[in-house]
Amino acid sequence: MEFPRPTFYERKLASRLAANNIPYKSQPVIWYTRANYYTPDFIIGQKLIVEVDGKIHSMKHRMTPDRIRQRALKNLGYYVMRVSNDTIRINVKTVVKEIIQQYYETVDLQQSNPKVEIVKHDTYDSIPKYVQDKISQWAVEFNRSLKEELWTADYFKLHLPDYDSILVQNQSALERFMLLLLGLNLKTGDDGALDFEYSAQVFGKGIEIIREIFGEQGATASIHLKNMFNVSAPGFFKNLVFYGGPNINPGIVSINNLNL
Repeated sequence: MEFPRPTFYERKLASRLAANNIPYKSQPVIWYTRANYYTPDFIIGQKLIVEVDGKIHSMKHRMTPDRIRQRALKNLGYYVMRVSNDTIRINVKTVVKEIIQQYYETVDLQQSNPKVEIVKHDTYDSIPKYVQDKISQWAVEFNRSLKEELWTADYFKLHLPDYDSILVQNQSALERFMLLLLGLNLKTGDDGALDFEYSAQVFGKGIEIIREIFGEQGATASIHLKNMFNVSAPGFFKNLVFYGGPNINPGIVSINNLNL
């Protein structure tokens, strides 16, 4: 793992937190899927994340990745507090007071609205190269006989090993497989527009299947699937505009009057 070096303002805030005897972790590893992780700047207590933002985070190209990152952390039960370099420079003491206040509010929120307990793993899944090379083909073949009533954990557990047993053993592989199936099952209404309500229903079935297949790990696995979907969403909409659908299923819709 490679970790970014703390910035000047991160070090300044860390020094003030330590001076106030506030326990914190700097750049902890938080896995938002079975194969991908974030390293937020600070975590205070168990669930309060503090991100120190430089000017680059106010630039348009950074806003979407930051929102995706924050949503993924929220799905895992964290609260994200953002502070700017300028705020720390002007009055770091005030920043620390706000962090302490937010910490107690976060603790109160946890007690009144408990989140899923995230299971920590000793190892994390990566998708083997041979699976990456074949998984799209497997999804297309599997989808040919996949009727609406067959979206069940039992059916998936019975038939996915026909391609490779790793699809029901490796969470990352099954999460990727589910997203491919979601792309293959896009459909349009009579007006030619995508039926997002139907897609949401398909995605919900995928979440339940993953939850059942992985048993005790199922709640965490379903959150990881949501996070993978969020991360892939910008690419999906770009392909929707340029190709009328995802890479695995182009030409579902046509975009009229597009001036580039």
